[in-house]
Amino acid sequence: ILVHFGSSVAARELLGELLVVMAKSKNHTNHNQNKKAHRNGIKKAAKPWKMSTKGMDPKFLRNQRYAARSRTMTQESKDRRREAETIRTQQIAAKRERASEQAKKDKERERQAAMVAAAKKKK
Repeated sequence: ILVHFGSSVAARELLGELLVVMAKSKNHTNHNQNKKAHRNGIKKAAKPWKMSTKGMDPKFLRNQRYAARSRTMTQESKDRRREAETIRTQQIAAKRERASEQAKKDKERERQAAMVAAAKKKK
């Protein structure tokens, strides 16, 4: 039965009373899902090309990067790097030596100043 009530509010309320919607009883079904899944075959997950480094020791990973970089280097660039490294180590050693000499001089000055202050106190 199809009844047209127009657009009045009273008519819509009456229609709402006539149509009582029943509660939904079925919430979920797995019907046909297996057939659909197997239609194109269930595939294994693709293995990653690279192993994950998540949780690995960061020091090891850093060294691994350096090692990979040196494997792809030419002999000429390796020689240049070694020369630069020896120069740098010599510079660092010289800097340390200068710093230790300066520290010795400072210590000697402090000792002399302490002796002068002690001598002035005695007077």
